[in-house]
Amino acid sequence: MQYYQAFISAEQTTQAYRILDALIAKQLVFGGPIVGGPAKFLWNFKDSDVPESMREPKLYTLDQDYKYIITYTREDLKDELIEVAEAASLEEVCMISFLPMETNRSLRLLLDASFEGREAQAKPESVGAVVALTFVPKADIPSRTKSSNGPVGGRR
Repeated sequence: MQYYQAFISAEQTTQAYRILDALIAKQLVFGGPIVGGPAKFLWNFKDSDVPESMREPKLYTLDQDYKYIITYTREDLKDELIEVAEAASLEEVCMISFLPMETNRSLRLLLDASFEGREAQAKPESVGAVVALTFVPKADIPSRTKSSNGPVGGRR
């Protein structure tokens, strides 16, 4: 199975959450961070949904704070992912790109488990908790991460 890292554009954090929630609800993506920052785009407003006075065959540059969802998916889910993301997006052009990737065994198993039985499973629901940081003794660190070389499901 081919896996992909997907990048999905959004004009605002709220829009990004709307898209990500729609994709997670259908188990089309694993989930991931919404990252953002200053961006500049080259745009031709000739055919855009902008005021008539700006609709001319001229290139403009736009400065804005922009967001991207960074997530993982499988090859067999790409077409539906695009359809759902575009339907949830408010942008004129929802920019979606896929980078094929090789995974380590631990990530592959995690992704397979996340997409397993997606046709029959109920809608994912929030756990009602937040992630909290804690202190970990240095001696415990090597035993906390699942190994790609050790037994499946085991730690180092």
